[in-house]
Amino acid sequence: MSLNEATKANLRRKSEFIDDVQLIDGMPLFSWIDLNITELCNRKCVFCPRIDDAVYPNQNLHMSQKLASKIADELKALDYRGAIVLSGFGESLLHPEHLEIIRTLRGVHRLEIVSSGDRLTVQSIQDLSAAGIDCFIVSMYDGPEQREKFTKLFAEAGLGTDAYILRDRWHNSEDEYGLKLTNRAGLVNVGNQPEVDVGSACYYPSYSMVIDWNGDVLLCVQDWNKRVKAGNVFADSMWDIWTSSTLSKYRKRLMNKDRSMSPCNKCNTDGKLHGQNHKDHWIAYEEAKRPKKEAC
Repeated sequence: MSLNEATKANLRRKSEFIDDVQLIDGMPLFSWIDLNITELCNRKCVFCPRIDDAVYPNQNLHMSQKLASKIADELKALDYRGAIVLSGFGESLLHPEHLEIIRTLRGVHRLEIVSSGDRLTVQSIQDLSAAGIDCFIVSMYDGPEQREKFTKLFAEAGLGTDAYILRDRWHNSEDEYGLKLTNRAGLVNVGNQPEVDVGSACYYPSYSMVIDWNGDVLLCVQDWNKRVKAGNVFADSMWDIWTSSTLSKYRKRLMNKDRSMSPCNKCNTDGKLHGQNHKDHWIAYEEAKRPKKEAC
């Protein structure tokens, strides 16, 4: 399937922040953070592991204010210039204190939220915007009529078209549901799934950090089994986790077109849509560390 305009806009909006690489002592810092603030979702989409409760059940688990504060403090100390998106594995608006979480993170550069929009009203959009949300990414699952509905909602809330992206997700399997269909590291096989290529590169760990509701830092947003945990933000600093042996191992092998490690050996995502600039800086960083040969 060729990319629709909403998907292209989504990729462009991410590239604006991901491609601007921030260096610390020559090392590329992550420029994209996915925060999974709740393990609840009110939808069961056929292309998502949540379609099967035995695979991924709803759980009443939420990120704490204490963890959000620690993340915000560390990012400010790093002078973080990337984006934070409330997304991951659940519907962020189901967090009972989502506005407080957003206020805590406010001011740490770009703050976005991904939502089905089911709980959005004029008032909630205004409240979320006032709390600190810079951009709303709404995934519409019911039909084309939702485009008019959400366009009207945002207009009545006083937000311009630069403050939101509407993504059509109401398509059928023949159109790959209107998204970049992936198997979520082996958990989903619905639709016309791309083949797994263990000899293809992936740059997710080169530019992004995924923080779960409890502080666990995961390998990437595709690993819905949460097999690889590089550390926990409560126990370690985000910088120490980013430079940890676990992430370094996966980062190097994936940049070198080696997906033989689990869960990457079951993943069919195209991991090269973003992160090329980070990859180049990682290569330059490693080159600079190598001992220089003395001239004869």
